[in-house]
Amino acid sequence: MNVMAPPPVQPGCARAASAAGGSAAAAMAGNHMGEDLMTRRQVASLFGVTSAAVATWARRGRLPEVRNEAGRPRYRRADVEELFRSAVRRRAQ
Repeated sequence: MNVMAPPPVQPGCARAASAAGGSAAAAMAGNHMGEDLMTRRQVASLFGVTSAAVATWARRGRLPEVRNEAGRPRYRRADVEELFRSAVRRRAQ
């Protein structure tokens, strides 16, 4: 499962119609206000760390955290991708 890059939306397809303004589709996908959000477990799996490590990153300000309607922590995909790119750059040096 590729959690970093969703497939592109083609004009005229069902996903394009739902992505344009389907709040019900966004709610079913776990999105908050149209944002692409990830769970703590998804982020941990991507980086190969524990969920506790991801929580620590959020507490220390390394990864911005938002809360869903139920109060659970979520992470914006763009923020996770930026953290991932910065980690890759550090390893390459």
